[in-house]
Amino acid sequence: MVEALTTLVDAAHKDARHLVELSREHGDAAGAPDAPPSDPRQALHASDAAVAAISAHLSAMEAVVYPELARTVPGGRARVAELGRLARRCSSVMRGIEQYVQGDLNHPPDSVASLRRDLAALLAEHARAEDGLLRELDERLSDSERARLHERFADAMRHAPTRPHPHLGHGGIFGGRLAIRLLGTFDHALDVMDAREVAGAPVRAPAPAGLWGWYLLGRPTSPAPEWQTPGRAAPADDPARRSAGLT
Repeated sequence: MVEALTTLVDAAHKDARHLVELSREHGDAAGAPDAPPSDPRQALHASDAAVAAISAHLSAMEAVVYPELARTVPGGRARVAELGRLARRCSSVMRGIEQYVQGDLNHPPDSVASLRRDLAALLAEHARAEDGLLRELDERLSDSERARLHERFADAMRHAPTRPHPHLGHGGIFGGRLAIRLLGTFDHALDVMDAREVAGAPVRAPAPAGLWGWYLLGRPTSPAPEWQTPGRAAPADDPARRSAGLT
């Protein structure tokens, strides 16, 4: 038997709830008067990780699974429309959280703690509605159809947006798999430029600075004068000597 869709999506729901709760715990600890000193950026990092994971899940579901739900499940079109409405509300709240994370001065008037609470409530409501529809869909799909849907969903998750887009990617002319793929490509480029850590994404090793890098960093690219004194050997693994071609 192919893994049930509910099993696959339940894991995503649990991860999302865990990340939201983690961000709330960090935020509550930072604001408590009797709590030990903590870095307030931890709550923002946890919130950012939650936003990335939830954004990818919602986008992949809307691009791949929701159209199948609308075609297959009785009354699916209206029920999927309700899921889409909840997804847009989640995206709007996550956009506010993202503005706090990025230090945007035009962030919403609600506090980030209030936004996290709203997101947790919306996710719980969304998960309940989504789980019910997926169980009905599971009963109507054959193993081969379920396997193909799994493959398409896994591919969509690899390319899904990692940032909330409240006004794009939710059906209509700016929805569908192509729009999701384009938004995901744009988001992944921003993640690289921002050095943003996204769950599931490989962390790139830092590239060597090179001659121009050493120059721009204000570091010497030739041996220091004391190295050239008679009878004194320079360190064998010094990066300046490597850049100058002396080792």
